[in-house]
Amino acid sequence: MRRLRLGLLAARMSFWALALPILKRVVPLQRLARLMHDDGHGARDRHHERQIIALSSLLARLTPPPFRDNCLERSLLAYRFLARANAEPRLVVGVRIGEDGVRGHAWVTLDGEPIHESAAATSEFSRLVEFGPGGAASGDRPGAQQLPDVWV
Repeated sequence: MRRLRLGLLAARMSFWALALPILKRVVPLQRLARLMHDDGHGARDRHHERQIIALSSLLARLTPPPFRDNCLERSLLAYRFLARANAEPRLVVGVRIGEDGVRGHAWVTLDGEPIHESAAATSEFSRLVEFGPGGAASGDRPGAQQLPDVWV
């Protein structure tokens, strides 16, 4: 039964992994975050959450170039399925300015901790916006109102 459940999860996540490279280019991020959030049901299951995190990483690496391992796609995928698992994830978008110019990054936090990378890696970025329950933007960051409609 667990194998069947994992297989169905992988199939559903694969569908979204294929759709996200297009969706992120045609749907404004604030609307896309609402679309990707799926209300949870049932009790939290840490084992299931770990499966979702692992599959979102794997699927991001398996997509063809130039979409391979895109942080926004990986994060939107994890955000959707962790929300569906009633885990209360947060989707965070940030930027940093370095020698190589301005760089954007997206990540998901669960219980306040990033799921795909270390807290030290995400601390390099200034948070622009954080999406929580229902895909709603939270916080009073002024940059949240000026987000671009399309992300590459």
